[in-house]
Amino acid sequence: MSALILSGAALAFSGFAATSITMDRHYADIHGRGKEAPAATRLRLRALGWIGLLLSFMACIGASGWHLGPVLWCGILSLAAWTVTLLLQYHPRRVMQSAWIGIPAALLTTTLLLRT
Repeated sequence: MSALILSGAALAFSGFAATSITMDRHYADIHGRGKEAPAATRLRLRALGWIGLLLSFMACIGASGWHLGPVLWCGILSLAAWTVTLLLQYHPRRVMQSAWIGIPAALLTTTLLLRT
């Protein structure tokens, strides 16, 4: 059960990181001044971000059920959003590096949810 909560937090962080990188300012902070993300990259990152947030919701529901799962998810979203915001302010390139944690978290969530 706690593994689902941790993977939900990692997926929420990765989802927020992916959607935040689509903004021109954050993309330029990471890739250099004046750079803009191509339209296909923006669309891909936004889709991956929303998928990460959806999988995070599913992980929280799987961990705590329908009564407490959405409340847990709101708390995890708040924590993930604050973390991404702080990283974007002080170490913008670390956001890209840290966002990769969502891939093993998604695999763990899928495995644990299919077993139950």
